[in-house]
Amino acid sequence: MKTISSDYIKEIKAQIRVINEALKRVQEAEKVQETTVNAREYEKAKNEAIDASLDVMAALEFAVTSASNMGCGTGAYDIKKFHKVIETTL
Repeated sequence: MKTISSDYIKEIKAQIRVINEALKRVQEAEKVQETTVNAREYEKAKNEAIDASLDVMAALEFAVTSASNMGCGTGAYDIKKFHKVIETTL
């Protein structure tokens, strides 16, 4: 049975899978960085870790947006008060 939130739940679960895969990529890249003696391999692994981290952030943003949309669709939130992901530099 399809409900108001079933599509959002499916999207959020898909993003969780993306996040888990990206976190595995970060861990693998960090292992390579720790064990390599070759500068080229180190830089390649460093760039892979950066790319995977960006994938995590994008998937998290999409998941938060989907959760906010789900809340609006079910009436939990006011349609004018969406959750927003803001990128800041520290």
